[in-house]
Amino acid sequence: MERVWQPLQHALQRIVSLQQDDSPALWTGRIFNVDLAFRPRQFYVQGVLLGVLMVFLLGSLLGRVYNRWVVKSWHLVYARALETEFSQVGIDTSGIAPKLIWNGADEACLFATGRRGVDSLHAVLTLRPWHDPFMIIFSIIYDIFALPASPWFKKEQVTLTFTLPRSPRVNGGTFAIIDKTELHQARHERFDMKFARVSDGANASQARDLDERFAIASEAGNITDRWLGEIGSRGDKQRARLGITEALNSSAGQFLVSLLFTDQPRVEPATGPVPEAQRIERLELTLRLPRTEAEAKSSLPLLTLALDIADALSMTASGRSDILALHPDTYAALKKTRTEVAAQLEEISSRDAKAQEAEEAEEERRRLQQEKFDKLSPAEQAKVRFISFFFLFTPAYGNSQATHTT
Repeated sequence: MERVWQPLQHALQRIVSLQQDDSPALWTGRIFNVDLAFRPRQFYVQGVLLGVLMVFLLGSLLGRVYNRWVVKSWHLVYARALETEFSQVGIDTSGIAPKLIWNGADEACLFATGRRGVDSLHAVLTLRPWHDPFMIIFSIIYDIFALPASPWFKKEQVTLTFTLPRSPRVNGGTFAIIDKTELHQARHERFDMKFARVSDGANASQARDLDERFAIASEAGNITDRWLGEIGSRGDKQRARLGITEALNSSAGQFLVSLLFTDQPRVEPATGPVPEAQRIERLELTLRLPRTEAEAKSSLPLLTLALDIADALSMTASGRSDILALHPDTYAALKKTRTEVAAQLEEISSRDAKAQEAEEAEEERRRLQQEKFDKLSPAEQAKVRFISFFFLFTPAYGNSQATHTT
């Protein structure tokens, strides 16, 4: 302990000695009949704090500029691509590209609507908080020592969420393709991913002509067969129809973090199950943020793939195609799973509601007791306090009295 205390003690003594500087003043003067003298050494601490503040403000400014610069290439390339697919992209279209909506300095959003088979598209860019140097330092230290499942100092990503029409529905369960290096983080605390099971067999991805760097998570084997074709040459025709393996095995696949289709919310509902009529099917495409215009153009096949999948889901839901249609037994199994999960959520919600009611009843009982106590005279209040204090610290006596009374 002395090894830690002695340097601190010397530092404090140094600061105190600076405040007691008797050297000649750099400036003297009189303001409002008050004699003043300026000695710079006396303001050493304030100077250090001011310097730290200036460095923080400069770092914050540079961080904001950097984050806006790093998304520029992606923004220009993808905005042009989305404008060819959607009738409206963004809110303000007066510039070269639809403007991003910024939520602080480390998150931006781009909105699009007006396309058959897709109700809306939200592209959310999650960036590192370079505008907050203290947060950067704390996040790095926390990740090193705490080793959280989801790191605080995350990589820069963009998530495109395609919200599908409420009717007609596909009822296609949950299916995901995830980069194995991002598998743990992608599944961390996600309610929708609890419905899917990761295929952990040897060469599970390669058996469906998918690069081994990707993991497959599916709610049922039939769902995997419809999205990636059956194992071996029997699934070649289906794989060619949808084109997932071709896109992911290309150079664009290096940007993929995850591709997810589900009808379940990302966060577990806190107020019971979501009614079937209110469940929204969505397709999520999460990418590593391209840094340059060339990288952004190289990743465009993933956007094209997501739009093709949205078209396939729309045609399947309307009955115009069977490209993603499931077996009747699979539909029954999916419905059974959702019924069981809904019952579990209802039980949890009911238990929480009962606990809340019991807590409120206990608070009401204590409130009534307090009101009754406040109405007593000072002497009666003192007597009640004495009795409570006596039985609190003499449990044996209290138990014997209770036994004797019985």
